[in-house]
Amino acid sequence: MNEYNNIPEYFVSQFNKKFKTLIEAEFDYVKIRGEISEIKTATKGQIYLTIKDEESILSGVIWASKKKFLNYLPELGMDVILIGRITTWSKFKTTYQIDIDNIEIAGEGALLKLIEERKKRLEKKGLFDQKYKKNIPFLPEKIGVITSPTGSVIYDIINRINERFPTDIELWPVSVQGKESANEIIFAIEGFNNANYKDKPEVIIIARGGGSVEDLMTFNDESLVLAIFKSSIPIISAIGHETDTTLVDYVSDLRASTPTAAAEKVVPVRTELIDFIKFKFERISIKFDNIIEKNKSKTKNLSKLLKSPDVIINSYKLKLSNLFDLFKKDFNSLVEIKSSNLSKFVKQIRLPKEKIQNNKIDLSNLIKNIDKSLKEIQYKKYNEFKNYSRLLETNSISSNLKKGYSILSKSSKIIKNSTQIKTNDLIEAKFLENTAKIKIKKIN
Repeated sequence: MNEYNNIPEYFVSQFNKKFKTLIEAEFDYVKIRGEISEIKTATKGQIYLTIKDEESILSGVIWASKKKFLNYLPELGMDVILIGRITTWSKFKTTYQIDIDNIEIAGEGALLKLIEERKKRLEKKGLFDQKYKKNIPFLPEKIGVITSPTGSVIYDIINRINERFPTDIELWPVSVQGKESANEIIFAIEGFNNANYKDKPEVIIIARGGGSVEDLMTFNDESLVLAIFKSSIPIISAIGHETDTTLVDYVSDLRASTPTAAAEKVVPVRTELIDFIKFKFERISIKFDNIIEKNKSKTKNLSKLLKSPDVIINSYKLKLSNLFDLFKKDFNSLVEIKSSNLSKFVKQIRLPKEKIQNNKIDLSNLIKNIDKSLKEIQYKKYNEFKNYSRLLETNSISSNLKKGYSILSKSSKIIKNSTQIKTNDLIEAKFLENTAKIKIKKIN
């Protein structure tokens, strides 16, 4: 008798089916804990991975249709708990694997390790660099808040802002925990930044209350970190309590320890701001009054030294008149002398009657010509005098002032060109009836 006669006999396919039935009947849903050591993504979207512990390895698969339902996508080195069914496959080789429905992080320590690895990777890319931080507006006209519409966070922010400096607040409601929370927050950030969004906020606050490390994992999402980095609107993070720190805090333009603290950072206290402005205004007023008094004194001293333009013009008119009178006197005197000499010369000559008569005629013509020349010279000199007087009058300071011109002076010196002045200089403008003080703002 053959000792093997009672051993059951199977075809390969029969045995593999039997094995599959036994395995899948024995194990319904299971949780397998280990470290992810290998990840491969197929062209159709499914993810193949290997999980290991100190002694063994196990293959796993995540089908494309299940990826959107996962708590976390797999990353190399993650300490995880895989949840799924054990299945077998035997077309080309016999194997078994876990068909993964979800992934959990194996404890808080594993979460912290994951966060730290992400932080190092993102920091290396420059996403946390200080040079990319945008300035928070001093007094924004509109504030966007991304948080849960329920709970105390939004009311804490609204109440604190209204206490300090009431302004327009727009809430974009999102979930702050769960599988879709990160995508909802990303959508809100992109929505506020959209070019077609009317009346955009000048600053955004992303906020939520405290919680465990796992509760705050939404704010350690890489896609969310990248969305905050790309935002053209400055973002303030206000996640959890003061001791809670997420990756969102590192990439945001400003971190607040709590949602209430975020409200305090985004707007000043209205009463304190008003008091500060009043104080500054009073100081400026005092300085301005001192400058005016100082320049009044300088103007008085300057007026004592300067002569009136009319006095100067009249002085030149008098000099010109005296000069013309002197010229006229000298010219008349010269004519008289020449006439006298001519008369004496005529008397001394003894000529025939005809010659004498001719000389008389010549003399008469000569006298006429002299008289005519004298009148012409007098008329010419008189016209020159009138033109000179008119020119002096036209170019006099009082005449120019009457035309609408003004005299500019700085430190008691008349300004002739723009090189004598500079920005913030205080100059004096003299008009026909009064003067004005002018402060130079810009020189083109």
